Amino acid sequence: MPDAAHALAASLAPLLTGRVCVVGVGNRLAGDDAAGPAVIDALRGSAAADCLDAGDAPENFLGKILALAPDTLLIVDAVCMGGAPGEVRVLDPDRLDGAGISTHALSLDVACRYLRARREMRIRIVGIQPAAADQGAPLSEAARAAVRLVADALRAVPPRS
Repeated sequence: MPDAAHALAASLAPLLTGRVCVVGVGNRLAGDDAAGPAVIDALRGSAAADCLDAGDAPENFLGKILALAPDTLLIVDAVCMGGAPGEVRVLDPDRLDGAGISTHALSLDVACRYLRARREMRIRIVGIQPAAADQGAPLSEAARAAVRLVADALRAVPPRS
């Protein structure tokens, strides 16, 4: 495993206990905004977690997430963090103000508060800094590398018993 994936896996490992759900969020037709769903594609059949592609409407998946009853929820999304394109950060939704972070109808911080009000769970956002989110554009090389990095790190999570 490359060093960056190993470091990301090590930072995620303490969070990924019990039942884990990974939700990819983003618009597949808008360049790097598709990074979240691309991670879910990369994980299909190879992750020890429940994986959901919520597309650009994560609010439509809140009931499904609650039904899965995860101990940990990871939301993978393109997030404007002011970093270099393709940079990956694990973010605590409690430390987000909701402004300017997401392009989705229901902001991720509101979705996280809704979920936590109904079930105790650890929630983190795995943010991938987009290079561009132009309509009709493919994922940039930086986002593709970040998708591989995140998928490799999540595959390193041991299967739940």
